[in-house]
Amino acid sequence: MSAFILYAVHAALALVLAPATFAPVRWRSGLVVSCAALGVASGAALALGAAGEATWRSVTPSSPRVIIIGATVACGWLVVGARRREADPVVGALVGVASSALVAATLNDWVVVALLFWLASSLALIGLLARGELRVGALLAIVVSDLALAGGLALHSLGERTWTMPESLTGLAAALALMAFVIRSGAVPRVGVWEVLGTPAAPALPLLLGGPLALLVVPLPGASPWLAAAALALAVVCCVGALAITPLTLTLAGAWPAWLALGLALASPEALPAASVAALFGVTAVALWPASHGLARPERGMILGWLPLTAGFVAIAGVAVRAFDNVAGAGGAAEAAPWSAIAALLPVAAAAGVALGARAGRQTEPTSSDVVAAGSVWILFAVGLVVGLIPASSFGFSSRDLGSAAPALALHASALVLGLGAAAVAWRRATPLDPASLPSVPVRTGSLGYSEEGADTVVMVAIAALIGLGALTTVVYLAFEGLSFGFLPARNL
Repeated sequence: MSAFILYAVHAALALVLAPATFAPVRWRSGLVVSCAALGVASGAALALGAAGEATWRSVTPSSPRVIIIGATVACGWLVVGARRREADPVVGALVGVASSALVAATLNDWVVVALLFWLASSLALIGLLARGELRVGALLAIVVSDLALAGGLALHSLGERTWTMPESLTGLAAALALMAFVIRSGAVPRVGVWEVLGTPAAPALPLLLGGPLALLVVPLPGASPWLAAAALALAVVCCVGALAITPLTLTLAGAWPAWLALGLALASPEALPAASVAALFGVTAVALWPASHGLARPERGMILGWLPLTAGFVAIAGVAVRAFDNVAGAGGAAEAAPWSAIAALLPVAAAAGVALGARAGRQTEPTSSDVVAAGSVWILFAVGLVVGLIPASSFGFSSRDLGSAAPALALHASALVLGLGAAAVAWRRATPLDPASLPSVPVRTGSLGYSEEGADTVVMVAIAALIGLGALTTVVYLAFEGLSFGFLPARNL
């Protein structure tokens, strides 16, 4: 029963928030923040394994999916609660529906049921996009990724004659899954889902990244290491682009964690939980940026930069050790080449992350008075530190890969104490500055919004509807084929 509660609590919160639209305005903010706090707590409980190994129907809390999806829904609710000034019960209700549907989709044992829940989550996210002004680019990104996902999983199921979720994907099915991830996760900066940045639909960003990470990346680590090297290279390109362009472009800063998490997961399956959590925290920090500008700058920089003491650095270090071992044990130059590329790219990625974190931490911009949004960034930072201090074995890395956790914890604790001491001394000796004398350079979202001059909105929505219908038709066809040929395993009858 506890497992069912953790799966369905988000839908229950949606039922509470939906009628709150008709409540007095002075009550809405408190209700939305309270429900968001419950959503964050339930997502964290799911990620921490509160559901145990309890299976409800076809939903099984298997690791690492349960860690990723729990962190995903917690981050989505955190953004909902942080936007207290723009509290919209309908936004919270749609996030609740999408969260429960994503949990049921990513933890499901059966492909058809998982796809149906996935499409239900997409409908809720599309409803979120329609709050205010319709974001056609984000709408098209969601439906195209859904069609690619349905096609990839259908190819696997029809080829293997099974409805069970795949443990690995190859060939065209893997290519379609990667396509779905890239389009939906925000890995492509400036366009697609990034249209929602700075809008009431901003809570969709963590859900759009975490869903594909939990569902798609798990069966992909058997792919070629060259794909991992390519993803890491694209992560470095996004990070360098964010550093080179003035003012800071948020969509480039937000795309870099998606590519980095994908590259690390493809290189080493053990890196998936830590890399996914770090990527989710980074994208959530970007989603909170427009509401918390000028506040929590160093903390935001630490989250975005995947710096030491955070989960992201654990993933980078673990994959680096694995890459060096594979290069040393390679049977020839052809086998060693991709791992050599990964080993060379990881220090570059770590250095680029440090530079991006430093720039984000020193960014001067108009200061927001929204303490709740800034507090959400501080919560992310604190949780990120706690996750980073967890022994690497908790993420699947063996002590052989990263050594004993005790020396690393002692080193991290010493560095933290010295850093706090240096900050205290610098604060005491600092000369007070007039805030008005500091240069103020606001960041820009960098989103290329849809323009009605380029196309007709009705036509674009109709195209999106046809693509979505194609995804649903694929799922229905797979269901009929499975029933006709007996894809359902006997143990599940």
